[in-house]
Amino acid sequence: MKQTYRPEGERWFEWPLTPDSIGMSSGELIAELYEIVSKLNHDRGWDLTMVAPARFGDVIIDRQAGCLRARCAWKAKDPGQMGAEPSTYVKEA
Repeated sequence: MKQTYRPEGERWFEWPLTPDSIGMSSGELIAELYEIVSKLNHDRGWDLTMVAPARFGDVIIDRQAGCLRARCAWKAKDPGQMGAEPSTYVKEA
C-alpha cells in the first residue's frame, strides 16, 4: 500500500456558542468541544482529522465574543476517508 503525504499541523479553530451552550459551565463546554471534534473526525465532508486539545490554555471560552476557541493538532484525512459513505458503511448506534 502506497503511503501518500498528508499535511499536518496545529492551529486555532473557533466555534460559535449556541443559545443552548451560552449557559453551560466551562466543563460542559469542553465536553461539547470533544463531541464536536469526534463528529468532525467521522464526517466524510470534513477534510481534517483533529486531536482535541489536552494542554492548559489551548481552550478559550470567550462568552463576550460568543465563541469557543481551541488549538487542535490536525492531519489531512486520507482520500479514502472522504466523499460519500460507502454502501457497506455501518453507522454507530
